[in-house]
Amino acid sequence: MGKTTSPIRIALTAGDPFGIGPEVALEASRELPGAEVTLYGDPDRLEGAARLVPVPVEGEPPDAPKPSEAGGRASLEALRRAVEDILAGRQDILATAPISKRSWAPAGASWTGHTTYLAQACGVQEPLMSFVWDEAEPVVALLTTHVPLRAVASNLTSARVERAVRRLHTALVERFRRPRARIGVLGLNPHAGEEGLVGTEEVDFIVPAIQRLRAAGLEVTGPLPGDSAFAHRRRFDGLLALYHDQGLGPVKALAFDRAVNTTLALPFVRTSPAHGTAFDLAGTGRADPTSMRAALEWAVRLAR
Repeated sequence: MGKTTSPIRIALTAGDPFGIGPEVALEASRELPGAEVTLYGDPDRLEGAARLVPVPVEGEPPDAPKPSEAGGRASLEALRRAVEDILAGRQDILATAPISKRSWAPAGASWTGHTTYLAQACGVQEPLMSFVWDEAEPVVALLTTHVPLRAVASNLTSARVERAVRRLHTALVERFRRPRARIGVLGLNPHAGEEGLVGTEEVDFIVPAIQRLRAAGLEVTGPLPGDSAFAHRRRFDGLLALYHDQGLGPVKALAFDRAVNTTLALPFVRTSPAHGTAFDLAGTGRADPTSMRAALEWAVRLAR
């Protein structure tokens, strides 16, 4: 008798009920080989999305779809239940459709997005938001995420760079099965600081971290100029960008409809599409489920 493999149990949250999340989640989860998908969200809204007919939920503003407290409460509750089921062993991995930070705030949320919520729920310090889209491309991780650009430098420490590279290295070897784990670290300033002539953050924080990592046996290169790092990206298995747009700008230019967000350092696999709620497309039938489908396929791949 041949060996059977149990399907991966995916908890899929529908995201903000007034965005395109319910639509793309339903469409992307159809006939997913090797997976058993459970949708978490408002049942009426999911049913309406299946018919592409907008339906109300309690507290919906009359001119929805738009960010709203009702949408924030609904997406938070769906996420809470999904994470609870994963931590209790009733589900294996998490996939999330987009939420709106502007909906979470009036609903009383203190988190800046899925990543910070999941970090707190799992007791993880400094999780890494990262992006992947092809086996031949590097995994792109972000040292800082949703912070103002002027605050990036004040969030930069040598110890934080070192911890982020180590977490990326662990994920590359254990989760992405890239044993060499060649990592490039981007610089903060133009031309990676020109050895202190155009800013000193590279000399003060990045170079010392890289020296310690190399001494520990890791294959790390940098600081790399941000304007050319992605032109040479295939020399690396992973790239560490220092701020949100430094990493996500090139990723979305290269693979907007295929890029998948995955949170590193959690005790389970979590993936999400790289796009947002697209309130203007909700209920129109024009929402593209490609990125959501890619998120589910990567979830199964990483879990296996």
